[in-house]
Amino acid sequence: MQPVLHMRACASWIMHCSMHKMALLHSPSSLHLHSARHLSSVSRGGFLASRSWSRRHHHRNIRVCSLRVQADAGTVISEPTQVEAEFVDGVLGLQQMSADGRSKQKTSELIFLGTGTSEGIPRVSCLTNPDKKCPVCWAATKLGNRNRRRNTSVLLRYCVPDGHHLNILVDAGKFFYHSALQWFPYYGIRNLDAVIITHSHADANGGLDDLRDWTNNVQATIPIYVTSRDLQVMSKSHYYLVDTSVVTKGTAVSKLQFQEITEEPFFVHGLKVVPLPVWHGPGYRSLGFRVGNICYISDVSEIPAETYPLLENCDLLILDALRPDHSSTTHFGMPQALEEVRKIHPKQTLFTGMMHTMDHDEINGQLAHLLDSEGLDIQLSYDGMQIAIDL
Repeated sequence: MQPVLHMRACASWIMHCSMHKMALLHSPSSLHLHSARHLSSVSRGGFLASRSWSRRHHHRNIRVCSLRVQADAGTVISEPTQVEAEFVDGVLGLQQMSADGRSKQKTSELIFLGTGTSEGIPRVSCLTNPDKKCPVCWAATKLGNRNRRRNTSVLLRYCVPDGHHLNILVDAGKFFYHSALQWFPYYGIRNLDAVIITHSHADANGGLDDLRDWTNNVQATIPIYVTSRDLQVMSKSHYYLVDTSVVTKGTAVSKLQFQEITEEPFFVHGLKVVPLPVWHGPGYRSLGFRVGNICYISDVSEIPAETYPLLENCDLLILDALRPDHSSTTHFGMPQALEEVRKIHPKQTLFTGMMHTMDHDEINGQLAHLLDSEGLDIQLSYDGMQIAIDL
């Protein structure tokens, strides 16, 4: 017998163990509720409107679709006959694209490419610390653990009337290429139709150089929507992308079309995007964005008074929540984030931007109680999370 197991055999073994574990956690009817009834809630106003879903799946958000179980680390555990390819980050997902390149999904959706801090989780410093073991970072090294988080980023897959999807990326940070390597093949994503930048920090735009893989091999250019103040910073940090005249002849860098935006609404391929101005530390402006009734604010320490009216009638709020106990000078902690949720009154909330003091299951267990005590439907997002939305 060969000393190294074939990856397909490993996948089958993991699938058997995972399905056995799921049988103990959920009945077949509860799995069907999550995969069928819950997706139908899109027609009732967007993101996962069923309260029964929040109560049942607050601790273990297991998504079942087309006879596959999604493990968050990028591994897809499928029936053996459905595995299409083996991959260094796991097993590639079943492609969701038809022969003409259009997605088989007929709704818009959000895919979370990253839900962590600038350094990500796990931290190298925690894994190499001989004196103290960080439980969250070590948990994040395990296959499928939802504590593994890269830089905050979300991909909006906007479904236009003919069924074609436009892929609009919000932020391309330092870990972007790793996120794309993991999730783009899994979800059958190829093109990038636009990138919107929230602010000029490296965890929001440090991956712009990696877009060369797309502009060299997939498409001619990518439009980048960014404020003039952030573009000024990027003209120094990414000078050769902003001013391509300095590029050495024959060098193939990212071909980007910078589109300057303000804090006024703008359109991306016909989709209206409303900026949500916030403070990301004293005197430093960052933007959240609203599309339809979905509001995304990933980096915030204070929401100014003029932004609250833009958050009214919000179905889904995605909000910064760095740590469980207190805020920093640049980010909401969970207590302040909860106070903002109480002010804004969204139908559902997902926290993002969590550091290594936020254990996924532990914090979700605490948040689950708020649904009964205050009617607040809140949980943590996780890398690779996919949500059907109504635009």
